[in-house]
Amino acid sequence: MTKKIAVICYDQPTRKIQEVLLRLKGKGYDQVDAYAIPFLNRKPLRALIKHRPSELLLNIGNEQLTANLNYKYINKEIGELEDCFSEIPYHSIVIAGAGLLPESLVNRHKIINSHPGYLPYVRGLDALKWAVYENLPIGVTVHYVDKDTDSGLLIVQKKVEITSEDTFHSMCYKSWNLEMQLLVDSIEMVDSIHEFATLPTHVTEPHRRMPREKEEKLFQKFEEYKNKNIK
Repeated sequence: MTKKIAVICYDQPTRKIQEVLLRLKGKGYDQVDAYAIPFLNRKPLRALIKHRPSELLLNIGNEQLTANLNYKYINKEIGELEDCFSEIPYHSIVIAGAGLLPESLVNRHKIINSHPGYLPYVRGLDALKWAVYENLPIGVTVHYVDKDTDSGLLIVQKKVEITSEDTFHSMCYKSWNLEMQLLVDSIEMVDSIHEFATLPTHVTEPHRRMPREKEEKLFQKFEEYKNKNIK
């Protein structure tokens, strides 16, 4: 495809950046620039229940992967991205790993983000876990970001189909796969959307990380969720 795509990622390999780059190649995107920003080492999360895959698909670094795919790999500080995106006419800019982006950057450029929750009902961290715990819609939302948490202009969202055979972890896999699929598919979708809906922020407050005492009840909560929502 002739569309020129920018991907924001960390300078360390992650499952998400590998999946996004490989899916872009599989869809036929040949002009992709990966902008690698420094990864900030934080205190390791010690979640009781893992709900997103972290294992790498390939045991190689980002620079090697982009070279293998014939993509460009560009190391930048996050504050330098605004000028980079202004100088090059990208069709789409996609997030495949980043913290909070500067407000000036998201105000000047349309940047696509995927959120593992059905907005506006599940905002913030551990969205999938909170959806199960609070009996909220389980799904994925792809949107143009703005300065607020999990808000902006809606591109596409879908609910995760839950069946009676699903376990908590099989449902998590479905959610992850849907998120990766919609993130890459959204690049084509934006060309056919004439008016973007704005995601409201007044419906719910953003969640924090789920505390351990609630995580301990997640498997039970998921069975209750199935009983309430599968007919």
